[in-house]
Amino acid sequence: MIQVDRDQPSRGERTALEEIERSIMQISWLAQRQFMQLLDEERFRLTLPQFYTLLYLEQSGESCKMSDLADGTHQSAASLTGVVDRLRDKQLIDRLRDDRDRRQVIVTLTPQGRELMSEIKQARREQMHMALAHLADPEVGALMLLLDRVLAGMARALERAENGRLA
Repeated sequence: MIQVDRDQPSRGERTALEEIERSIMQISWLAQRQFMQLLDEERFRLTLPQFYTLLYLEQSGESCKMSDLADGTHQSAASLTGVVDRLRDKQLIDRLRDDRDRRQVIVTLTPQGRELMSEIKQARREQMHMALAHLADPEVGALMLLLDRVLAGMARALERAENGRLA
């Protein structure tokens, strides 16, 4: 386990931490680049904001108000309107008015939208399989354990930073 002296980490520790950070950043960058290329393929033709909009709809029960969708995807209402228009043109979502409050716009995922999301997830699984195929089963298990620990640590650090900002 890497022990870091908060005042002055030794050169060896600093180098190990810097290498871990470099690797994580490089993996993140490559994964996002690869995913953007996947979304841009002829069979999908989606932008990242369009994908995240579909993903949010899928995860929230396949329908929600435009205002909730904007909050959930961290997009402005103006940007989201354009994204929703393009997704509607592709027949991946529908826009409806709430029967009780006609001012509210409800966005729903269409069957074509659900199918496209399924295809994207399958294509991503295939990419990950290709990237990890050279690892033996014990290595995969060790990697999963270590990644879970790194993710937990990163989540704790983020939570601490957010709580510090709110205090």
